[in-house]
Amino acid sequence: MPSPEALAQYEQVQAGLADRITAMAETVATGDIKIRQALANAEIERARSGQAMAFFLTLIALGAAIYFFVAGNDIAGGVLLSVPVIMLIRSFLSRS
Repeated sequence: MPSPEALAQYEQVQAGLADRITAMAETVATGDIKIRQALANAEIERARSGQAMAFFLTLIALGAAIYFFVAGNDIAGGVLLSVPVIMLIRSFLSRS
């Protein structure tokens, strides 16, 4: 935005020019606000998706581990509860 003195000079050159400049500045500011809001909403949605994916992977891994432990396959059950699986689930959460 130009200074008030500069706006007054623009208004002397052509009537209504100061209003047009002010409206243009308001439009730019509003556009920036909308873009930032859209980016924030997209980030929130991405975080929710990552959390949902981590939740479902955890349920699947836990269910399969319980199945393998009950079936007598302790190695497979242990692998499903091991650090790589936990780190995979954590990666979905940390992407957000």
